[in-house]
Amino acid sequence: MPKERGRRGEVGKGPRLTEGLQEPRVTVRDTDDTRAPLRMIAAQGRAWAVIWPGMGAQCRSLHRVSLAPGGSSLPLRHPGEAVYYVLAGRGRVEDAAGTAYPLIEGSMVHVAPQGRYHFQAEDAGLELIGGPCPADPALYDGTLTRSAPAKPDEAGAVRIFHRDDPGVQVPLISRDARLIVWLGVGAETANMNFVRLEPGEANVPHIHPESEDTIYILQGCGTVVDFDHDMRLSFEAGDVIHVPTGIKHAVHADRGEAVVSVGGPAPADRHMLRAAGLLA
Repeated sequence: MPKERGRRGEVGKGPRLTEGLQEPRVTVRDTDDTRAPLRMIAAQGRAWAVIWPGMGAQCRSLHRVSLAPGGSSLPLRHPGEAVYYVLAGRGRVEDAAGTAYPLIEGSMVHVAPQGRYHFQAEDAGLELIGGPCPADPALYDGTLTRSAPAKPDEAGAVRIFHRDDPGVQVPLISRDARLIVWLGVGAETANMNFVRLEPGEANVPHIHPESEDTIYILQGCGTVVDFDHDMRLSFEAGDVIHVPTGIKHAVHADRGEAVVSVGGPAPADRHMLRAAGLLA
């Protein structure tokens, strides 16, 4: 059943999928695989859109990719950057040269613009969340094919990171906020942070003036406040919080559990990085 939008000043759920929202506001969405299938699987798997232009997102796409043992994606290449997080399983991602990079739970994959890549699952399967930033229309309009463009990749088009090897920590976000795929490693539009909020902890209310904030909840439950529309929406593990550009918001671990998430603002929020002393 569709999630109901919270009333003003009350705790509720965001719409499960709303095509063309009339007014940008914070939403909470589950990752139900019935919403928008994607034609990016070569064998033994499924992929579907959660955050994408069809629900109003402009800066980031977030897709669920579920590969059965031995499954694989089509070769993929996008005009812009892409980033993924490994939710579970094991596998690899291969670049245009055939170099294979192993993936385990917690791995993050960053792909440079025009970098070719494809995923392959091992015996345990492979579960991912992520996608191009901004969205690649070819994933939705059916023009993606098995034949990737002939333009050669630059060296280092595919890079692997891990949630337990953070580039830098940012106490302004939480006591355990790890910038992993971020501007400091060359990711301008496709970022991926790992954040843990302890029970009772919350973000400082904030605005991303030029970025959309997209947060996938790995563990726990809590609420997110949309101050511009006087709404507080509940979320739980498996949900995605989407915050349009310029909306004042804050995430709260206020339902008795720690909240663990991945995601963050896309493109990079240079204002926030300057405030944290990470950018001149």
